Amino acid sequence: MDTRDQQILNIRPMIDFGEIPQPLEKFQEVLRQVLKFQNDILLLNIKNFLNIKHKGFDNLDYTVRKELFYKSLKNDIALKKDLIGMVKGLFTSQELEIYFNNQKEINKRLLEFIYKRIVEQLV
Repeated sequence: MDTRDQQILNIRPMIDFGEIPQPLEKFQEVLRQVLKFQNDILLLNIKNFLNIKHKGFDNLDYTVRKELFYKSLKNDIALKKDLIGMVKGLFTSQELEIYFNNQKEINKRLLEFIYKRIVEQLV
């Protein structure tokens, strides 16, 4: 029977970035794989949050939606924790150790990746 870590690795889309020498830069590969796998769920969560927080969000101009999303991602702690948790829950035990040792830097990079990935899908 597969362990949890093996099952998680089996469901992730593989993205090959070649040789990456720095540990935190290598960890970005993990982040991108999980973000790709969780894309639809992240998008639904963010759209739901923004529609609740900003009534009529879907009817706003793209530029305004983009700005509201940026501000929410920067300032709303509950949204940040929710999104980080959706990604962190798909880390293996070894990846969680790396995450815990570099949590502040990884969270910063993760939120930047989420913004870049989702902002274009808010059309």
